[in-house]
Amino acid sequence: MANTSVQQPEQQSTRELRGLALYKEHGDEIEFENGAWLIPSQSALTSVYEVVLGRRGESCECKDFEFRGGQCIHVYAAVIARSKTAACSGCRRRIRHRDLIEVTEDHESLTWFPGDQLCGPCLHDHGGIA
Repeated sequence: MANTSVQQPEQQSTRELRGLALYKEHGDEIEFENGAWLIPSQSALTSVYEVVLGRRGESCECKDFEFRGGQCIHVYAAVIARSKTAACSGCRRRIRHRDLIEVTEDHESLTWFPGDQLCGPCLHDHGGIA
């Protein structure tokens, strides 16, 4: 009889799950400024941690990241926020994908090209109807 094995799905770490919970609870408060994600603290409502996601790795200002040297819940929340947003072609701010409008072939502006993605205010300012 042949032995077959079924690969078990990887279990998420507690930090990953807490990072997901942090994003779900405070995703609307997460901002991207000057190359860093500003992630609210899960415990202290007035604290914000600066998270950098870069080619050379990531970093966070929290004690957990400092002492463990590995991904903390703030890094996981920033990774989720980055995956759910894109830069507006006009103002360069990070906007949720669902709030961006793609420029189409019939757009009359010479500033944007088909496929560029604009936030509502940028589209409005440049002759769109959003």
